[in-house]
Amino acid sequence: MHATGDSRSATGSAAPAPPVVRHARVRRPTVVTILAGLELFNAAGYVVALLALVGVTVFSWNQGLTGALAGLEGDIASGTALMVILAVLFVAALSAGILLMRMRQAGWTITMLLTGLGLAAQIYLFATGRDVLTVWLTINVVTVFYLNQRQVREAFGIGPLTDDGDAEETHR
Repeated sequence: MHATGDSRSATGSAAPAPPVVRHARVRRPTVVTILAGLELFNAAGYVVALLALVGVTVFSWNQGLTGALAGLEGDIASGTALMVILAVLFVAALSAGILLMRMRQAGWTITMLLTGLGLAAQIYLFATGRDVLTVWLTINVVTVFYLNQRQVREAFGIGPLTDDGDAEETHR
């Protein structure tokens, strides 16, 4: 640049403008819309569970049980921890749903992480002999299946698997 702030070269012609790179708008596959809806539904479920837990806590405090709480510190702490976990899951599911709708790779990643956590929780429940939520397990398995379909991976800019099994990723 010259001292005048002009970007012209010594010959007086303007310097060529850098090329403008525009990303083509990717059409959202129908299955992504469905998966985003499921994530938003999960977020609503976490809010309902959180509000129910808060309601039970407030109800117990309003019933004059404060004097009897000396031995319940562990229960209160675990209830508070559960509230924090539910709040984090709500934010993550809400973010994943919105980001999936906007076709952002972060939405795909968050959804995959939440689904993996859900599958791990179901496997743990099964291994310890507790009741398994078959519908939730089925939804998580179907979610992983559809998130890994070629059409969906390409729409999110996640490349095909390479020879060594790793995915080539193109960040968006």
